Amino acid sequence: MSERSPSKDAFFVGYLPVPRPLIAFLAVITGVIIGAGVAVASVFAVAQQDWGDASFLWGEGRQTRTGILIAEPYPVLYTPPSAEYPAGRAVVLSGQGKRGVQQRAEALDGAIADIGGIGLGRGEVGIEFIQVGGRPSLAAAQDPSAVPAGWTPPVEDLGARTLRGELVDSKCYLGAMRPGQGKTHKLCANLCIIGGIPPMFVVYREEGAPLVMLLGDGDGRPLPDAMLVHTGHYVELSGALERRADLLIFKVDPASLKRL
Repeated sequence: MSERSPSKDAFFVGYLPVPRPLIAFLAVITGVIIGAGVAVASVFAVAQQDWGDASFLWGEGRQTRTGILIAEPYPVLYTPPSAEYPAGRAVVLSGQGKRGVQQRAEALDGAIADIGGIGLGRGEVGIEFIQVGGRPSLAAAQDPSAVPAGWTPPVEDLGARTLRGELVDSKCYLGAMRPGQGKTHKLCANLCIIGGIPPMFVVYREEGAPLVMLLGDGDGRPLPDAMLVHTGHYVELSGALERRADLLIFKVDPASLKRL
């Protein structure tokens, strides 16, 4: 019986130096794995949805505004007419973190107030939003004459509407989070709205920027908590649409909601 000759193949032994053939083999395998990982990551990155140009406007510094504060359905400050906004400008308000300013706003409802804070913006939407904080945060106006005597934000009745879109929390959608919409953001949106952040309804359009409107119930009060089940979903809602200054407000019948 003939004897078998010893194998010349490289073999890994933990306490011995790695053979050169194995080093070359491992280098090739490692390079292939890293290259495949980079390729897969690049495909996922390119395939991601564009979540819009939304962010905190830190570069613009702290903002201050004086106007008439309306507390319902959610706190909004309406500044007087200007050349750019002949009907006045609406400034939607929130507190810091996942908190609204409803309780503080109720004490100044209908009054001339000063607010200050950091703005958030989503370029294609055009809604002004300020996270109030610092001094003044939210207080009675030091100079009420900044608002013309007798002026109130004009209200235009746009009639009964049935619209399809997504229920979002305004703060995250307008720049506090990316993405600030969709099912992946559902839990965060619910916590924000429960904390008093104004909810909004986003109606997507094939062409042009989406229509974004503040939401309230049919009587112009805050939405019932039961509607939070449907944040991040594409739904149909019916109600009365109005424009107050330059802000759309959709007063919906919660019972009209249909999941699409």
